[in-house]
Amino acid sequence: MPQRKKKKVLDEIDVTILETLQEDASLTNQAIGERVGLTPGPTHSRIKRLKEEGIVRGIHADLDWTGLGYEFFATVDIKVQEDRADEAEVWLARIPNVWNLCRLKDPESNGEVVFRFWSVSDCRETFLTICHSMLTMFDGFTDVQIQEVDWIARKSAIVKVGRVALGAEAFKVWEPQDVDRESGE
Repeated sequence: MPQRKKKKVLDEIDVTILETLQEDASLTNQAIGERVGLTPGPTHSRIKRLKEEGIVRGIHADLDWTGLGYEFFATVDIKVQEDRADEAEVWLARIPNVWNLCRLKDPESNGEVVFRFWSVSDCRETFLTICHSMLTMFDGFTDVQIQEVDWIARKSAIVKVGRVALGAEAFKVWEPQDVDRESGE
């Protein structure tokens, strides 16, 4: 694992840059700088520092999976014996169209580790074929549970960076009356 540089404390400008990148990472340094009150040079330097510190790990395209023809969405829980967890993690990360691969923490694990991830496929049969192949090729899995889900929406900018970086007092806590009950917005 690459060694990270010591992190500088984030200020309001850093937070606004991060939130802007979450909204639209294709913006130029000039456009981002205009939002935060900096010229392109200092904006570039801050983004570069955030990358070097490992806070920004990459700039990604937000694709419409259903528009690409993916019609099957699922969450998957897979159990594996604890002594084979590292091997299973590497193996699971290689499966196509897997995201948010997590190792669940369970104080009463009884010698097993549970991995959870989301996956998308063109159809149920393709995904089940992949799972069957996975079970055949790696004998360490002790249980697999697949839950098909209805895909509603994905919001790319879900993490409110400032709450942690600047402290909870800097932001209003969400309240139910913030949602229009009739429209659901």
